[in-house]
Amino acid sequence: MKRIATTDFRDHLRDRFIDAQTTTSARLAPTHFLTNEIGVDGDIREELSSFAAAKVEFDIPSAKLKGAELLFYVNADRTSEEKTMRLQVNGHVLTHRQNRQRMLTGGWDRKKIAAKYLKEGPNEFVFSHNGVLHIDPFPGGLADQPESHSSRSYDGGKTWHKGALGEARAINGEYLVRLRLKGHPSRGTLCSPVIDLTDEKGEGHIAPRLGIRRLRLKSRALKPKGTHIYFELRSGSTPSFDPRTWTGWEKSTVLEWPGRFAQWRATLETSSADKTPTLQSVTLEADIKEDAKSLAPFELVDLDHPELVYSSYNFAYMGQHPHQERLLKQYRLEEVIAKGQTELEQLALLRDWIHSQWLGWQSGKYPHCPTWSPLDILDTTKGNWGYGMCTHYGAVFAGCASALGWVARSIVVDHHCLAEVWSEDLQKWILEDAGPNTEFDATYEIDGVPINALELHYAAAGKKRKKIMANKLPQNKIEPMTQYIDVFCRFGIPLRNTHLIFAEPAELRHGNGQYHWDGYLWWSDGIDPQYAEYSLQTSRPGDFYWSVNQTRIYLQAAEDAQCLQVDLEHTAPNFSHFLVRENGGQWREEREARFVWSLTTSENQLEAQAVNVFGKTGRIAKARVNLI
Repeated sequence: MKRIATTDFRDHLRDRFIDAQTTTSARLAPTHFLTNEIGVDGDIREELSSFAAAKVEFDIPSAKLKGAELLFYVNADRTSEEKTMRLQVNGHVLTHRQNRQRMLTGGWDRKKIAAKYLKEGPNEFVFSHNGVLHIDPFPGGLADQPESHSSRSYDGGKTWHKGALGEARAINGEYLVRLRLKGHPSRGTLCSPVIDLTDEKGEGHIAPRLGIRRLRLKSRALKPKGTHIYFELRSGSTPSFDPRTWTGWEKSTVLEWPGRFAQWRATLETSSADKTPTLQSVTLEADIKEDAKSLAPFELVDLDHPELVYSSYNFAYMGQHPHQERLLKQYRLEEVIAKGQTELEQLALLRDWIHSQWLGWQSGKYPHCPTWSPLDILDTTKGNWGYGMCTHYGAVFAGCASALGWVARSIVVDHHCLAEVWSEDLQKWILEDAGPNTEFDATYEIDGVPINALELHYAAAGKKRKKIMANKLPQNKIEPMTQYIDVFCRFGIPLRNTHLIFAEPAELRHGNGQYHWDGYLWWSDGIDPQYAEYSLQTSRPGDFYWSVNQTRIYLQAAEDAQCLQVDLEHTAPNFSHFLVRENGGQWREEREARFVWSLTTSENQLEAQAVNVFGKTGRIAKARVNLI
């Protein structure tokens, strides 16, 4: 019997409803976020008066709350700073004055709501007398429009009308109003990494030939009345999920005849917002019969491969596409980076080229704001049809780097936008800032090593603040980063880099005003986020900085006495194939992640790396095994 116990869930995958950071245990998050819209459009403004009122409805699952925070998008409007807004919560009349300091920098006004004004089920929030709200219209062309939770009154609240928003009283959509409840959500999910049942310590080894009769999950938890924890299990014979080799999720704590690899998932539930279950430990007990003699011929000398990190959130990567090919050829991107002797020099040449393509922020002269598509941005700005801001410099870098085979993405900070790219040489994500101003066009670094947004965020708030440097390659100029360092007080990413192919929906004019789109994943230092107006927030570093293009090797004794079964796990987006070689020989292609390694000498070495569809190769994983 082998037992694998887990008492620390901080690195486990989870959705936004789970708190696995406050302690090593897992519980439901302390706040719950409600929104009726995603904030694609925030440009349509609507003024409030004693006759013109706006109403938004939210369905609250449990009223056992400590309170709530009502968040409403006002962009830069300061009307309610001078004159009082009236707010009715389920008929209770409140007043509100805008506080710029409390608003922080995001364009969202906020009002604390006492728990006594809230109820289970539908809740009404009515805005009137002064101030503004903004509208996010429903997209056109839909056969069935969504049901709106926003309505407008033109007679002081006597009658209410949906689908009659805006100056022309004809918009069907939602007001940009959101609600963060100070209480637990009703449900959240925690998921383990894939577990090698033969390797209790997770250090890597050669597994013997074996059979697993039964797998049983046991847990220790605190479950107040009205709370529950439900478990699911799945297993497979390969280290990565593959529907050909894995079972589906089974709502059980026991699996008969499972594979070598297993994964569990826990759903935490509560019927009351003031209670949460707490998962303290999970133990897997595997009834394994091992053939110890099958390991007799082998001695594992070394396994040189990284621990793979996965995000809790799916990311959509740009692959091969006619738009990618056009971007590559029309702007001769391979020629742009050709003189770079190292990867960092190539990235710097690309960044500097993008910085020089147009003069930023000419919105007064060219008012059209292009999408995030690099082709649209370059065509628009170079043809003087519109303007490009920092958002567009970041999007063009992410798109061009992706077209060249790197894995890159846009990243939004506080009133600035840039890009991050996975560096194969450094085996980490790093920042690349293409503009628009001259103080940008830099890679940021500490002690000569390029850094990412999280590293800069921590350094800016700590003792390394003065060590942050702006490397102006290819100009061979390094200077202290003194301006804009505090914009990294917050940062977020869109969960895709496919803007070259799908410019819509969302993010269309971000940076032109305040941020209102609710599809970014934001970093949060605490479980109760400072910027409460967004749904997706995490404090798990792996959710932002997952592994890219890395390979891990798993070995097991095969049927033949001098052979090992090899299973490869990889994190290569747009994966094409593996390159494998034995004992320093010729590289060969392997399309499948499993093959047999025949050991022919007393000392044997296996090397493997992932290759993507652009021909980019990842880090080489190595195994050295002696025949005894």
